[in-house]
Amino acid sequence: MRQKPYFAIAVTTIVQPAATVRLDELPPRVCAVVCHVATDDEDTQRLKALGVCLGRRVELVRVGDPLILKVFGSRLGISAELARRVRVEICQPGHCALKEEHEGA
Repeated sequence: MRQKPYFAIAVTTIVQPAATVRLDELPPRVCAVVCHVATDDEDTQRLKALGVCLGRRVELVRVGDPLILKVFGSRLGISAELARRVRVEICQPGHCALKEEHEGA
């Protein structure tokens, strides 16, 4: 009985930690995921009502005051002061739902 050759392949994936920045530091046309909101309850509720909450993907459309964000396909303006209190994790290349949406449009 003749045996077939057996090959084993080991694959190692190295995941680099995502960069975390303040929302007002996010470059335009770059998407990110909200990972921390350091505001009082009233501002937190206002951000949530606008769709800016933990785990939400956002994209900075325009810098300035107010800065313009894209959230769920809608654009909204928030003050630069409020944006400084929101930290986001920049999406990794090739793993960004917003980029996939842009390519399909």
